[in-house]
Amino acid sequence: MSFALAAWVFQSSDLNRPLFAALLLVGIVCPGLGEAYAVRRRQRDWYTCRFSSFDELKLSVDASALRKIREEKGRAGAVHELKRQYPLLPLPEAAKLIKGL
Repeated sequence: MSFALAAWVFQSSDLNRPLFAALLLVGIVCPGLGEAYAVRRRQRDWYTCRFSSFDELKLSVDASALRKIREEKGRAGAVHELKRQYPLLPLPEAAKLIKGL
């Protein structure tokens, strides 16, 4: 819809160029924001359904293997491995877990 309005404004006159730019920006940014929100909500819902607490998550992972990866590859490598094992785990929770090991 935003793209159609932007095309109509673009054809109407030269005075509406800022409105064209604004409509085009809205047409590009809003779907991206909506998708990012949906992904985060799906991750949060999965996490709350799967684990009743942070301690339950901590008990379900192989802490010694993650510690070893953290020592060898750093925190980012350990978070990456944890996200590989639990793809829907929210990134802040994964980073908190790795930091707390």
